[in-house]
Amino acid sequence: MKNILWDFLMIAIGVVLILFPGTAMDFCIKIIGILLLVAGAGGVILGLKGQGAYRVYTMSGAVTAVVGGAVCLLQPQLIKTFLPLVMGIVILATGVLNIGNAFAAKRAGAARWLVSLILALVTVVLGVIILMNLNGTADLLVTIIGIVFVYNGISMLIMKIMNKV
Repeated sequence: MKNILWDFLMIAIGVVLILFPGTAMDFCIKIIGILLLVAGAGGVILGLKGQGAYRVYTMSGAVTAVVGGAVCLLQPQLIKTFLPLVMGIVILATGVLNIGNAFAAKRAGAARWLVSLILALVTVVLGVIILMNLNGTADLLVTIIGIVFVYNGISMLIMKIMNKV
């Protein structure tokens, strides 16, 4: 029963995400903000020690991280507003790319290219739905992530029990 605690932790985190999506997102945004500030400060220190193009590259990344961290900590609502937009665009773009991949698979003679096409079309539809409902989507995304965590934790737990791993 190796790593069974990890499965229970996944389930517990999933339940928290499902029950408290807004609070969980606020907490995650703050943690990300702190991590970005720490990484940015470290980058500034490395950038000050660097030379030439390395210095410019490191300092620009560090300043970007510090600004991102400050935005996360000072304006978390801004992050919550843009997160669904970014996720919707990424999901939509992924679906469009997967449509192209499905047709490439068809041209290559793949037997199950139609399944790939259907899944890609569903992905496009989900991306469009997210982009058309930006207001309530952030909490919905967190809830979905929570459901995936619970499912993954339970399924891994069942597999370990059944296989006595």
